[in-house]
Amino acid sequence: MKKHCHGRRHSQVNASCGFALAETIIALLILSIALLAIAIVPIMSSKMAIQTTQRERAMSIAYNALDYLESRKYTDPELDNAVASQEITGDTGSYTVYLTRKKADNEGLVTVTWDGITGTASLVMRRDLSEQSSSVVGK
Repeated sequence: MKKHCHGRRHSQVNASCGFALAETIIALLILSIALLAIAIVPIMSSKMAIQTTQRERAMSIAYNALDYLESRKYTDPELDNAVASQEITGDTGSYTVYLTRKKADNEGLVTVTWDGITGTASLVMRRDLSEQSSSVVGK
């Protein structure tokens, strides 16, 4: 008699003999899904690190722009309710800065926009600007 399925005779073959290949394929499928989920973790963490670096750079640009607004003379008519924009390009990307000084509200407003990994991002910062602060800085 011929031997089939792990040395058993043809009459002794049970229903589980032919399922070894199907079980292996299912196990490999489950393993590949688990490995794919684990592989996404470094990609997402590097993406978050780049976003954090870009946001830190935008905050630095915004602080510098607010310092610039505060350092200008309070009576400078060039800055009254005007919007100035500037593009800054660096190793972390390209940033567009919008400066606004509203003399009526004694407020400096800076908006920084950039193209991040997930799309366009922006950061808005405000600072109270007073006549006293500009006179102190100007001394």
